[in-house]
Amino acid sequence: MSSNIKSELDTEASSSSFLGDLGPPIRRYPYKGTKQFLETVKMELSRQEEEFEASEWVLFTKVNEQAFSRDFLNSDDNILQRCWNSYDSSQHLLLVKMTVSRAHEIAARVFERLFFDCLKPMDLDDCLQTFGSATCKAENGSAKQPDCQFLPRRLPRARTKKWPSVVVETGFSESPSKLTSDARFWLSESNGDVQMVITVKIGRSSPNIVLESWELVNNRVQRQQVITISKGDNNHVYLRGQPLIISFNKLFLRPPSIPKEINISLDDDILKKIARNVWEEQGF
Repeated sequence: MSSNIKSELDTEASSSSFLGDLGPPIRRYPYKGTKQFLETVKMELSRQEEEFEASEWVLFTKVNEQAFSRDFLNSDDNILQRCWNSYDSSQHLLLVKMTVSRAHEIAARVFERLFFDCLKPMDLDDCLQTFGSATCKAENGSAKQPDCQFLPRRLPRARTKKWPSVVVETGFSESPSKLTSDARFWLSESNGDVQMVITVKIGRSSPNIVLESWELVNNRVQRQQVITISKGDNNHVYLRGQPLIISFNKLFLRPPSIPKEINISLDDDILKKIARNVWEEQGF
């Protein structure tokens, strides 16, 4: 069974969509129904356990919107409903995460906790909502589940709750194009409602973490900040490009109204806490 599936690897690629440029080590398979889907996922999970460098992602091609809605988005099967991460309607691509690693989750949850701690001095920690990995769907049928998403409780007039204002995505360093595609989806498909995307790239084989912020500038997705965190001799932690600045206006969708309302700054201490929590789980 597995050998037959392997022979059907879909190598077709496209750069005209937010998932179209995802290449190796992410493997592609043509979608042929839920049975074949589950068999393929099972096979890829076994490969991931055997090969350290195997991707945490797998991409299914030829998933039309009807199949996506029926078999995944509105499925009665909890496994099928939860296993997908992103759907690209323009190219009929479905991105699936094989497993959710503890390091991945720690990065997202620690970031979220420390982020809210930064809002406490402004008395705004209760003025922001977080929706975790709840699905966001674009007008064209594409859809995505982030690692973290934030939206102010009080919104400007005519602004809906459909899209968050700031999104956080995490991933391992073997898939940098995946994080770039994440930023492209949120900033482009939301038509500017998502103001900032923060990506957290975790080194798989060494203690290295890269945080990047992305914004829409002149209708183009552009990287605005790059912060690197690494561990050297004697467990010394090195930082470069810090702090990570999150604009108050972009997060709360309004300008500051009192002096203590300022941009959120993730300084050395916060960044080191995030890194140490992740590295402890990784064994570095």
